[in-house]
Amino acid sequence: MTADNELLRLLVRDALREALGGVTGASEITKALSVKVSPAQVVEVVSLTNDADVKSLVNRVLDMAADPQTLDALRQGRIVFQLSQQASSHSVNDSTTTRIEKGAVTESTIRKAAESGSTVIVARKVVVTSLARDKARDLGVTIIRESQQENQKGSVMR
Repeated sequence: MTADNELLRLLVRDALREALGGVTGASEITKALSVKVSPAQVVEVVSLTNDADVKSLVNRVLDMAADPQTLDALRQGRIVFQLSQQASSHSVNDSTTTRIEKGAVTESTIRKAAESGSTVIVARKVVVTSLARDKARDLGVTIIRESQQENQKGSVMR
């Protein structure tokens, strides 16, 4: 290895150590980086207009709590519930929506939605890639995942 390459590696190590608060070693760096990365928040939009809707929400929460990882996400606020608003700008009938019924939502799908200023609505079994989620967050595109019930209820990934 040349002296220039070794000097560059030394400078990069010093910059990383300084940026990460003086940590050294791969495990400490990984730990420091994992603390700074915040997971995406999933917002389940619900409509509570009658007793059946309340019962449905309670059953949904109980089903989610059966999985330890999902229960942990609920407790830490990574999954939250939000009441739907009838006059919401993210209405399913809005002309600025892009519906994805099957397949996967990719980064290019999000880029196209951002160009047209639309909200992406995905069916229950559609896969949303990590890159697509990150691109949506960067470009301000809302992804609404339809739930088991009506089209107006779903998950908003932010």
